[in-house]
Amino acid sequence: MSSDEEIGELKVVYDFIAQAKFKKAFASATKVLDQRSPPSPDAEEEDPLRELFLFVVTKYADQLEQEGKIEQVFEIIEQGLEYFPEHPELLNETGVRLQRYGRSLEASICFERVLLQDSRYLKAYQNLQNTKCELVERWHFRMLNDVVRNAAFRAAIERQIAGGYNEVLDIGTGTGLLSMYALRCEGIRKAAACDGSEIMVQIARDVFGANGLSDRICLFQSFSQDLKIGERFSLIITETLDSGAFGEGILETLIHAKKHLLLPEGKIIPAKVTLHASGYQSRALTASNILINEAFIDDFALPSNCLLSKEGTKCYDAEDVGRIQANDDFEFVTDTVVSLEVDFNDLDSLMRYHDGTEAGEVELTCLDDGLLLDGFVVWFDLQLDETQAISTDPTTSTCWNQAIFRLNQRLPVAKDQRLKLSMSCKDGALSIAHNLNSVDNQISVDEHVLEFLNDNEYYSSLIEATEGLDDMEKVLDLSLFPYAGLKLLKEGKARMLFCLDQTEDLIEFIANQNDIPMGSIMLVNSLQEIFLLNDYTLDLIILQPVDVFGQINSEHFCLYQSLLAKLKPIGTVIPSSLELHGSLIESDWIVKCSRVENPELEQFQIDKYLASLETENHLDLGPFSYRNLSNNVKLADIPFDGKLHETALEMALCEPTVPKRVHAILYHYKIGFTPERPMLGTDRVQSFAKRSAFIIPKSTFHGTSCDEPGASEEAHQIEQLYITVLQNHGVIKCDIASVRE
Repeated sequence: MSSDEEIGELKVVYDFIAQAKFKKAFASATKVLDQRSPPSPDAEEEDPLRELFLFVVTKYADQLEQEGKIEQVFEIIEQGLEYFPEHPELLNETGVRLQRYGRSLEASICFERVLLQDSRYLKAYQNLQNTKCELVERWHFRMLNDVVRNAAFRAAIERQIAGGYNEVLDIGTGTGLLSMYALRCEGIRKAAACDGSEIMVQIARDVFGANGLSDRICLFQSFSQDLKIGERFSLIITETLDSGAFGEGILETLIHAKKHLLLPEGKIIPAKVTLHASGYQSRALTASNILINEAFIDDFALPSNCLLSKEGTKCYDAEDVGRIQANDDFEFVTDTVVSLEVDFNDLDSLMRYHDGTEAGEVELTCLDDGLLLDGFVVWFDLQLDETQAISTDPTTSTCWNQAIFRLNQRLPVAKDQRLKLSMSCKDGALSIAHNLNSVDNQISVDEHVLEFLNDNEYYSSLIEATEGLDDMEKVLDLSLFPYAGLKLLKEGKARMLFCLDQTEDLIEFIANQNDIPMGSIMLVNSLQEIFLLNDYTLDLIILQPVDVFGQINSEHFCLYQSLLAKLKPIGTVIPSSLELHGSLIESDWIVKCSRVENPELEQFQIDKYLASLETENHLDLGPFSYRNLSNNVKLADIPFDGKLHETALEMALCEPTVPKRVHAILYHYKIGFTPERPMLGTDRVQSFAKRSAFIIPKSTFHGTSCDEPGASEEAHQIEQLYITVLQNHGVIKCDIASVRE
């Protein structure tokens, strides 16, 4: 095909794009690619058809997805990859779509392929981190590193096998750890294990093989209810319990197992679970559930108790109460009582609790006057066998969180006041019934929006930053909730507000409460709609620079320059600046959440097969225990764009430190709303945006003198680290570049 012919064909492609006929655009683009001579490798980056083709593939895939033609989506993406097999954007887009449809393992391969080509392509880096968390949830590492839990299960398994219960089925085997305990017992006759997760079964298979045990156990990728193996076992072991004990379906699992998989005289580990309940008070937990920011309530004349999280009182959340207590933001309001007890070896007991004919009726007694009841916390004691037990009591060090049941109001209580509750696990779902919730009409909003609204300091800083602005025609407020834009409308300082429609119900409610005409509010579905505005239209743009998880808002950063074109020459952007701050820390807790740190598991080589699924970025950190190894310093300025930026700096340790104790870079942001005002940090206790941490891999210090055989810890300590901060595609990554001893 000649150059003129190709230009003519490309014009056809553009015409189809303009008509949104992406199927025809795709066919025309592939025709050009089929007939043209392959470009040289040096010229590939300059090939205009390459980026045009990516656009067409993306739009055609979106169209097919909207029509529900999911298989065709992947067919056209695969065709695209045949033409440009190493196109980073197309590979990344493929991974995003695979992840969206639950094909996380394939998605991770796409992201890894991108990073092999370009380690600075941080969109793929972020996507890979997220995919790893889906493949193996972070609680799995905490569980494997819980030596108390592991030792108790091991002792119970050894005791029962020694007692003749030597035909073992491990339900929900995960990495195969409990099966490994069983297989190492003398006298075991047969063993089988199952798990519903493809990736976990693969890991378990590798672990069994590495330990020379593959021929001694039958491993099934299946939920136990779907097993068709035609044999029964004398011992079933399982650890399918969440923070509320029953959330992973253990009642259904064990009812089926008792009927179809366990011998009549067989036993189950664990043997029994006992649940405890207590009332609590905690601002941190309440801030994501109901509106408690008095300044916001007063400014918009809202009735008390008018907003409730969509998650609200429907079920329970999992929270680490011990960590919240350490931050002095959790108090027990009542005594603690036993609320439920289920015998896992008694089929009648299992069925009664599962069908709801048996429940726990309890009464709690309030401890003092002047306290607020925010909800109930539940934990359990797990009796594994006659001698071994473990507990998820928040005062113990455990891998489990506790179950939190929230009220839809903060309820004042008095000393010795009695609170009646009914706890049940009908259909395997733990629930608490009571009459303590408010009956007021409430608007349901996303819990992250409530966290944003309840950050009083952020609210005050943003409102103060807009106070001097007046007589504005059009304002764009991209905040998680556009309260600054609404306040400008209410005060007559702006005539038109553009904002996202994600909180439409709440926007309409507040507009009605404050006599703000809905005609002055333009709700948009996406930022792309803003680009339909004429240039130099907006007087004010308010960005949401950081999200609730502690990441910068990549979409706002990548589209910032395009948004800027819509701003009047004398217009204002808030915030005006963003900085990244952080310190080097030592924290056993954060390490145990991120990788296997357990000599026993290293002996079994479980760490080896989980290593590829370790993550480097721990987001959404609440309170946790750590020790600062360096001062908190500014790591980098964060420019508002999607371009590549790199910052290098030295971080001095407060004292010489053994390398293996340098665990992470704990980071947060400082937001400059205007150049004249003090910056606001996200490391505040009540910040809606949580702190995050870059985990330092074990391999970082390999190859240094600290890693040499026979090197003593005292002789080889480090005093300084060299850090690089990368920013690209609206994503940030920190790395250790080098070490000074």
